[in-house]
Amino acid sequence: MNILTTGMGWIDHTPGGLNRYFADYVKAMTQQGHSIRAYITAGGEKTSAPEYVEEVLREQGRKGTLDRVRAFRQAVGSRDSRWTPQVYNPHFALYASLIGRGQLPRGIPIVTHFHGPWARESMVEDRGASSGQQIRYRMKKTVEKLAYNRSDKFVVLSGYFQTVLEQEYGVASDRIHRIPGAVDTDRFRPADNREQIRRELGFADGDRVLFCIRRLVRRMGIDRLIRAMAKVKSDVPGAKLVIAGDGTMRSELERLTAELGLGDSVRFVGRVSNEDLVRWYQAADFSIVPTVTLEGFGLVTVESLACGTPVLGTPNGGTKEILEPFHPELLFRDDSPEALAYTISAVLRGNVVVPDRASCREHVMQRYTWQQVARTVTGVLEQAIGERHKRVVR
Repeated sequence: MNILTTGMGWIDHTPGGLNRYFADYVKAMTQQGHSIRAYITAGGEKTSAPEYVEEVLREQGRKGTLDRVRAFRQAVGSRDSRWTPQVYNPHFALYASLIGRGQLPRGIPIVTHFHGPWARESMVEDRGASSGQQIRYRMKKTVEKLAYNRSDKFVVLSGYFQTVLEQEYGVASDRIHRIPGAVDTDRFRPADNREQIRRELGFADGDRVLFCIRRLVRRMGIDRLIRAMAKVKSDVPGAKLVIAGDGTMRSELERLTAELGLGDSVRFVGRVSNEDLVRWYQAADFSIVPTVTLEGFGLVTVESLACGTPVLGTPNGGTKEILEPFHPELLFRDDSPEALAYTISAVLRGNVVVPDRASCREHVMQRYTWQQVARTVTGVLEQAIGERHKRVVR
């Protein structure tokens, strides 16, 4: 089928879970045999995106929010008239907000991927309730509702986000399809030479390596993980925590690390390339996902497991849904520094039985592959097309 889809950014330009999902998703749907026309923005800069993914900004340079939204609208409106979409599949409410049904061929359905409550995420990060913040929150919520009110169906990656979509946006449950995320299992796989990779990354033989890749923002819980490391360090002197990613909290987190005397135990490596990300997963003894709230799926969790590396995560949102049926002992009791420290120390000391690397990989191969996701999403799109066609014919 012909699928018109809009995302946000591109993964090699703007790292993040939504952009990683979108890049792998459009690739998987193309491999499924669909014809894709996808639109993203990287600020007009060149990316590694394939030919069926188009940058909506024609010139480089920083553009305001309204400029980007208008650029998506213009790109959709000026698409090749010889190619007619059968379904519109947006992935980010803001960039879909000005694309109304009047711009689309009559009778095509809109199937929206819901990747999270954009307005509430902003409120969590702002940590305030000033009048200006409240105004911005209400504006974002209005934009979201505008986009979602047009949608025929929704795809969510977790039961947690299905609940959010129902309770915060009033979407009926029969319009929502839960289809977990997936991982490129050819890219994210166990290393053939894990010990060599560990040496190349600067680890000694006795080091117990913990890896955490997150945006360095409030809801990710990195500050709690660093506080937990103060206790872990005293329990397991060889414990080393590597924090990858960047964000508004980086300076604050680096100061906290210094204040707690963890300079030799916690390393910040900033943004890492797609290739290096795989190496970090492969080298680690455990990945840590300390998210406090709004963890819609936990793509980093399945990436790590696909590389054979067990994941310790907070019992919040999508992380719990991935880990609990696999090995519940991998879940922290809660998201407090004390709970994180207790489980990390217990695991590193060998007091808790954890799955081996082959079992981690197998869990992903059975449940979180793009081939499975592409087939299931295709079924949802076909259903939406059929139902919309019946309504139009009447």
